[in-house]
Amino acid sequence: MRIAYNYNNAYNVVNVTYSSRNGTNSQGIKYSMLTGYNPVFITENKAGLRYNPDYLIWFFNNTTQNWDTPYTTDDSLLNPTNYVLVTTYRKLDPKTINDAYLRTYFGSNESQYLSLKKMCGLTAGDNSSVAENKNYKFHLVLIANTFDPSIGGGCNTDKINIRNEFRQVADALGLSFQEYIVEGAAFSKISVLNTLNSLMPGPNDIVMFIYRGHGFRWKDQTDDWPRMDLRPSSYADITINSSMNLSEVYTMLQNKGARLNIILGDCCNSEVNISPVTSNNYLTFQVDNNSDISKLKNLFMNSRGTILSSAAQKGEVSWSTPQGGLYSMSFLQAMREEISYLNSVDCNWNNIITKTILLARSKSTPTFCSNCTLQNGIKYVSVGKQ
Repeated sequence: MRIAYNYNNAYNVVNVTYSSRNGTNSQGIKYSMLTGYNPVFITENKAGLRYNPDYLIWFFNNTTQNWDTPYTTDDSLLNPTNYVLVTTYRKLDPKTINDAYLRTYFGSNESQYLSLKKMCGLTAGDNSSVAENKNYKFHLVLIANTFDPSIGGGCNTDKINIRNEFRQVADALGLSFQEYIVEGAAFSKISVLNTLNSLMPGPNDIVMFIYRGHGFRWKDQTDDWPRMDLRPSSYADITINSSMNLSEVYTMLQNKGARLNIILGDCCNSEVNISPVTSNNYLTFQVDNNSDISKLKNLFMNSRGTILSSAAQKGEVSWSTPQGGLYSMSFLQAMREEISYLNSVDCNWNNIITKTILLARSKSTPTFCSNCTLQNGIKYVSVGKQ
């Protein structure tokens, strides 16, 4: 966060790093807090001023079932008598921000300033036409156990979020989009095999396969990858005819000849045939997905190869919430962070999958989930430039 203010007729700009934390206070009220630390003066600090970082605190209203207007304070002891209610704020629109406004907070040579200028359309970006990509297709295969009584709600949420996300990706890149969804009463191994067998991607196409459901491994299994539990009912016997290894999907898609294959499994990888559910809620801040189209193109149009990843290592379980699986939520979060204008490092698939695994692991720590065990995903990434 950048804070600009005047003090003794001098104009100051401070950059403050923030971290978020959720919890419950001594009155039993849930809160979410942004904590500022490491304040750095961007402007010259001749007077040797110090800046106490601000805190932003939201409290959950059990009556309205919503988060109330936040409070702010610079009191590091967090004495409630020093809280100040935020009465007004203005949401910024990149389309209306001009260069003079950015220069209020940033120096002309800062990387963030240059990124924000590009995001706000104040510099020449990647103006190549997307119409040329219409002959390429984005194939999205979603397998979701939406009828399961324990994890079905979270699976359905992930299905909706993933569909919406990658429809928009295809639209932004000017790609044809086709989806194949196996869910509900149609959820079975036969349906999955029929779907994969019917898939005929072209040599420049993208195939993304995402499984969201229960997973397990045989007691004597040596393969690191989990088996997808494809039973339409949890009362049915689990056999080779009602399950399928994620690595089998990898082999089938490799033989289809698409330019880019992405295979993800959000499921357990343990001998116990359950996907544990936690009631912990994950607060998602409202964020506009201001993605850099050039980074999006680099990921989807300028990459060739195969990605295989799952939510848990052998012997581990994966966790699901009503808001979705920790791995699926983390995958979308990692991708958005990578393609952001403000991401100054190289944008590539290895970074996204690595970050997905780290974010999902963090969400399963006691800090965020008191009843979770740690889940450590696994990955195989073999992707090069087109």
